[in-house]
Amino acid sequence: MGEKSSLVGVADLAERLHHRPSARDFERPPITVRDQSKGFPAERRKAVAREVLGAVIGRIGPPTLYGGAATGPVVRWRSEEQTVLLDRGAQGMQLSVRHTAELESQEAAGFERGECADPAAYYGRLPYLWLLYRGSGSPPLTLPAVETAPDWHWLEESLTALLGAWWEQLPAQIGQDTAGFNIVPRSGQESALETVSVLCSEAEGVMLLVDDREVPGGTPDAVMEARGWRGRIMGWWQRDFYDLGAEGAGAAARMAVQELRLRGVPSPDGLGVGEVRCEDGGLLVLPGLAIGT
Repeated sequence: MGEKSSLVGVADLAERLHHRPSARDFERPPITVRDQSKGFPAERRKAVAREVLGAVIGRIGPPTLYGGAATGPVVRWRSEEQTVLLDRGAQGMQLSVRHTAELESQEAAGFERGECADPAAYYGRLPYLWLLYRGSGSPPLTLPAVETAPDWHWLEESLTALLGAWWEQLPAQIGQDTAGFNIVPRSGQESALETVSVLCSEAEGVMLLVDDREVPGGTPDAVMEARGWRGRIMGWWQRDFYDLGAEGAGAAARMAVQELRLRGVPSPDGLGVGEVRCEDGGLLVLPGLAIGT
C-alpha cells in the first residue's frame, strides 16, 4: 500500500510539473521522489528506476528522450518552452522542471573539458552519455558531444562510463531491447580492424564481437582465446560479460581497447562509429562516446 501510494504521489507531481508548473517550480531544487542511500545495490537501483519511470509514463506519457549519465537515468519530457526531468541526484530519484533554453545551455557547458586531466572524472560528470528519441515531444535539433579521445586511456574511460550506464539503465528504460554500436576504422586508415561491435541488453548484459573474417585463415583460436575471446561464430569472435555484473563495463572497455590496439589502430583518431542502434527502433545518439563519427 505504501509503495503504491508513493508512486501515485510521484505521478501527481510529474503531472503538475508537466501541465501546471508554477514560477517557483522552475527555480527550486529538484524534488526527491524516491530515496536511495549511498551504496544502494545496483539491482535495487534498477528496480526503483523502473517503478518510478513507469509511474510517470503512466500519467504523462512516454518521454521525449530516454537517456542517462554516469550518475543515473536522465529522462526528459521536452517542449521548446520547458523540460520535465527525471534523474538521479545525491538523495535518489528526483523530478524537476526547467526552461528548456536555460537547461540546454547549462548542459552544453557541462561538456566543456577545460583543463580536466582525469578522464574518469570528466566522463563521470557529463550531463548525459546517451539519449534515445522514439517519437514523442519535441527533440532538440542539435546536441553537444565530447571530443575524440586524445589517447587510449581516455577512450577506455569513455567506454567504461557509457557501458556502465547502459548496464544499469537500459533495463528500466527500454526493457528487453538491445542497444549497440560498431567501432570501425576511418577511411584511409590501414589496420587489421574491420569491426568491433558493442552490444548491451538486460538478457545478456554487455557483449563484444570482433569481425575476424578478413584475416587470412583467421586469427588462431589459441591467440584469440588468450586475448579473452570465448567463441567464434561465422568468423566473428564474441565475449559476454554477464557474469561480471556491474564490473563487466570496465572489463569490456579494456578488452575492446586492447583488441583495437592489437589490430594495429594507431590511436583513437583512426576510429569511427557506425550503426548506432536500438533493435526495436528509435534514434539513439551517444554524446558521451569519445569516437568521431
